[in-house]
Amino acid sequence: MSINAIELPIEQQHTGKGNPNAILMFGTDLNNRQKKLLNLLPGFDSRITVPKKSVNMADLSALTAQTGHEFAMFTKGNERLIIRGNSYSVNITVEDAKKLAENGYKWSGHTHPGTDYNCLIASSGDKAVLQCFNHKTSVIYDSKGNYATFEKEE
Repeated sequence: MSINAIELPIEQQHTGKGNPNAILMFGTDLNNRQKKLLNLLPGFDSRITVPKKSVNMADLSALTAQTGHEFAMFTKGNERLIIRGNSYSVNITVEDAKKLAENGYKWSGHTHPGTDYNCLIASSGDKAVLQCFNHKTSVIYDSKGNYATFEKEE
């Protein structure tokens, strides 16, 4: 038996595809599910509703690592609304957030491009949007898959 026959299965299993850090640091590809999602969100303010089980915040972090853009996710029941932003924001106003909350959505989280600690700090706009929802916390993911929780200001 050759060494290549032993190594091949391990290499295939651990490619790093879809891992935000591997995408950012090594140029690894998105996984197939993430590629489909990105194709459905071609530009700024693209919006798509998908089944809850088909996407998570780590996926959005991977999309941010790939594109350098922010993404936001809102959840209602078994569906998730995903919105693509640009390099510094997602187009969600306080009025938009109030409508989403009235329609039963929760703000699951969003991403900020970058890798330093400041990327995980909520902006005043982030805090204003969270005020519109009935829950107290949301999360921010960076381009490497790190995250921080932030809370409503009381």
